Amino acid sequence: MASSPFEIELDELTLARAKRGDVDACAQIFRDFHPAAWAVAMRLCKCRETAHEVTQEAFITAFRRLRQFRGDAPFWGWMRRVVINHAISTMRRARAPAVELEDHHAIDQPQQERVGQSMDLEAALASLNDEDRTVVWLHDVEGYSHAEIAGMYGMTESFSKTRLSRARAKLREWMDSTRRASAVGESAR
Repeated sequence: MASSPFEIELDELTLARAKRGDVDACAQIFRDFHPAAWAVAMRLCKCRETAHEVTQEAFITAFRRLRQFRGDAPFWGWMRRVVINHAISTMRRARAPAVELEDHHAIDQPQQERVGQSMDLEAALASLNDEDRTVVWLHDVEGYSHAEIAGMYGMTESFSKTRLSRARAKLREWMDSTRRASAVGESAR
């Protein structure tokens, strides 16, 4: 599995200064971690505005609770957890999640194929409900265990396992139907 974009080294001096309330140190942490935080929030929430809100709230929470960070694990793991918890909380509060379509462009044929595959994966993930999509992302991409995911939701491990299993089945079904539709379209030409 690829490493997380959150795996950013934070030097102890910057962390210590930030814990003391040094604005420049906090700004450095924000600059370093913002792209990864926003990317995870966007993946989980599917909406730019919501991802922006989640990211901002996560940093506010992180800076308020920075003194609670004990250093038992890397800072990036703690920060990632703060962002994910905010995303989950925000999705729980949302009644009708907004869906935003992105414009994908490619320069050459190989890149066009990668964009097409990316769009297929994005569309497949978008077809899932918020909880299923989040569990798939947390487990398969971020590498969280079922116990960790269950803890984030305040549920049992079977919640995470069941959601993941059902989501994967839905993804397989979606991809199969897309392939069949594509094959029918090709044969009609």
